[in-house]
This record gives sequence, C-alpha cells and structure tokens, in this order.
Amino acid sequence: MRAKRLLNTVEKKYVVGYGIVGIFALLFLAISAAGNYYVAQSYSVAIWNLVSANNLETSLSNLNESVNLAYLYLSEAGITEYEVNREKVQIQILETDSQLEEYYIREMADANATVSTYVEKSDELMERLREYLENDRQGNYSELEQSYHQLQEVYSYVTMRFQEAYSVKLGNLNHLEEQLNRLQKEIVRVQLFLLLMAIAGCFFYLYKVIREINGSIDTMMQGVALIQKDVFTAEPIVISSHDEFEEFASAFNGMTEIIRSQMQEIEENAHMKEQLAEMEKENLRMLNALQKSHLDFLQSRINPHFLFNTLNMISSLARIENADQCAELMEITASFLRYNLDNISKTVPLKKELENLKEYVAIQEYRYVGRYTYEFEVDEACMDFLMPCMILQPLVENAIQHGIAMMLEGGKVRIMVSSTENWIFLEVSDNGVGMTEEQIKTIYEDFDHNTSSSSSIGLRNIYQRLKLYYQGNLRFHLYNMEPGLKIVIGLPRKG
Repeated sequence: MRAKRLLNTVEKKYVVGYGIVGIFALLFLAISAAGNYYVAQSYSVAIWNLVSANNLETSLSNLNESVNLAYLYLSEAGITEYEVNREKVQIQILETDSQLEEYYIREMADANATVSTYVEKSDELMERLREYLENDRQGNYSELEQSYHQLQEVYSYVTMRFQEAYSVKLGNLNHLEEQLNRLQKEIVRVQLFLLLMAIAGCFFYLYKVIREINGSIDTMMQGVALIQKDVFTAEPIVISSHDEFEEFASAFNGMTEIIRSQMQEIEENAHMKEQLAEMEKENLRMLNALQKSHLDFLQSRINPHFLFNTLNMISSLARIENADQCAELMEITASFLRYNLDNISKTVPLKKELENLKEYVAIQEYRYVGRYTYEFEVDEACMDFLMPCMILQPLVENAIQHGIAMMLEGGKVRIMVSSTENWIFLEVSDNGVGMTEEQIKTIYEDFDHNTSSSSSIGLRNIYQRLKLYYQGNLRFHLYNMEPGLKIVIGLPRKG
C-alpha cells in the first residue's frame, strides 16, 4: 500500500519544483518593485521640493515686477496686477510651509520667512502708493521712494536666500542620488542572489525527481524483462518512490501473481474449462438470486420498536383521553401498518409514500404534542415516480430519534422533494443535534461494511436497499447543518 506522504505523486513533485521557482520569482519581482517605487518616490519628493521653491521664486519675481510697474510708472494697472500676483505668492507660501512641516530645510525656511517679510513691505508700499495717487500725486514722494528702496533691499535678500536654499537642495539631491545608486546596486545583488538560489534549488530538486523517476522506470523495465523470460522465477518488482510508480509496481506484482496462478490452473485443469464455464454461469444465477433475497430481506426489516411504542401509547391514551381520539389514532396506525404489509416488496408511487409518511407524522404529533413541527415541500411533477416503499419514513424517524428527541419545543423536520431532468431528490432535514464530520464519515464507511452501532442501521438499510434496486446508480449524502442534519438521496429517473 502506498505510503501517505505529501509528495505522493509525480505531478505533485513537479508542482513543488515549479512552486520553488515561482516563490523566488515573486520575491525577485517584489524586491524590484519595492526598490523602483522607493527610488521613484525619493526622486519625486526631491524634484517636487525644487519645483515648489522655483514656483515660489517665480511668483515673487512676478510680484516684484508688478511693484516696479506700479511705482516707476505710477500705474493703476500695476497695482491691480500686484493684487493678482500677491495672491499667487501667498498660495506658494502656504504650499512651501506644508512641505517644511514634512521635510524641514532651514535655508528654505529662511527664504520663506524673507518672502513673507517682502510681502508685508510691499503691502505697505502699495498702500502709500494708492494714497499718493488718490491725492492727485500730492504728498511726500521721498517717503514713497525710501519704502521702494527698502523693499528692493529685502528682495535682494530673498534672492540670496533662494540661492542658499537651491544650493542645499541640490546638495541633498546629489546625496540622495548617491544613496539611491548604492541602493540600486544592493537590490541588483539581492536579485542576483535570488536568481542563483532559484536556479540552484530548482536544478537540484528537479534533478533528484528526474533521477528517481528514471530509477523507477529502469527497475520496471528490468522486472518486465525477467517476467518475459520466465514468469515463475521472476522476483517481485520493488520500488520505494512513494508515488504512482510504487503503486504501479504493486499492481504489476499482483497481476503477475494472478497470471502465475491462472497459468498453473490452466496447466493443471485444462480439461475442466467447460465445467468452470458452467460453474461461472451458476454462480451468476446464484448471485442474482442472493441479491434479490438480500433486497427482500432488507425491505422486510421494519423497526418493531415503533410498533410497540405506538401500541403502548394507544393504551395510555385510552386511559386519559376520550374514545374518539383513541379511535382516530388507531385508524391512522392501522392504515400505516396496512401500507407497510401490503407494499413491503413492491414499488409504489411517490404519492403513496408521502401519504404514508403523513400518517406517520400524525401519529408522532399525537405522541409529542406541540414539541415538533413538520414541513412538506413537494414538486407535484414527482408524484407518479415509482420507488421502493418505506424510504422516507425511516429518514423522518431517524431525524426525530437521533436529531430532535431531546428538544422540549422548537423541533422542526423538513421534507422536500425536487427533480431535475434525470434525477429525483428526496431531502429530510432537522434542526437537532446533528452529527460531526467524523460521525458522518463513520456512517459512510458502515454502509458497505456493517460495522457500526445500531444508531445507523436504518440509514444503512435504506442505502443498501436502494443500491440493490438501482444497481448502485444513486446519490446518498449527509450534511452537517449546524444545527441539525440534512440527508439528501438522489434517485435516477427510469425510461
């Protein structure tokens, strides 16, 4: 038997090899992407700072030209242009302040402060110029001239501050470029390392896999050659690769043993061929008879506990309730028993199976008054479908006894019948304790081995009856609903 291992097929072994390459490729791409993103982001921030500083200087230059136009030519248009350019300078100052909060540079902060001083001085000059023009150019022109010269001195300071800021920013940019170049070299080294590791790891792993496969093939070819030479003296083929080759070798050895046995039987009993053929036919007839007998036997196994419980319940009700209710319950019980006795080995329409189930439900409602509710959802197109009897009732009984029996109220059983083009589906579900996946697995195993406890006898009975009747062509599934259990049976349409 093949050992249970992770790499138990040739396909999985190759998939792992390709997976190793894929992991290294992903690491390679991730490092490349991260490095490229960091480099681009760093350059973007540095260029953005330079552009912002240049924009501020350009706006200030335009503002100074507006001052010159207004002062030198005593122009109203110059004053108007000044207001527009002053707004642009204020916007650039705010943008530069936001950059300084994130990336502080002292020289840029000094330049920004000097620009603010220039704006304050220029505002004072413009105010005096407006007053001078409004007074028909009457007034102290010398004060106006003095303010203009002071403003130009401030502008010269601003220009110097920008030059200092540019020098610092360019120096930082050169330093950043050196750092990024070193980083890119490191990234290239890491990428080359990963590439070499991927190539080496993939080579050694795939070499091991291919060598193992070739070894298995050589062993198989040698074993086949020995069997062709003499099937009786050939040694069994031994392969320990834990994959399909090991399984194939085991199957091949088994086939070889069968061939040896058959050849011995043919050599020893050649004269028995006709008798063996007759015996084979007789065995087939006996097998068919046995299957029919098994089917009849399974169909005749009705849980007698239900009958006894029902009779005891009727006896109890006769003592505590009126005779009409007892009579009604007895009629339902009699109808239910008559259906089972009359149809135990027959096929019945689904309609009759549902009518019988409703009588069973009525009996249970007498027994468990108000504790459980039952819901039917049936496709009317399925009513004439022929099927073995007593399929739905044991499912509902199982739902009550093993699902909702311990619930004092709120128990619910749902019966649904649906269809497709080729299948009829019977579904019974409850909201009770349900089953674990391990319990469900145990029941599946018990269907064909009859090793479980009595709790799954009813389900096993139904499964084996349907398997014999439909010659294995059916679907039988249990689902844990949390809470509750759902059983779905698929029966093939005939004709």
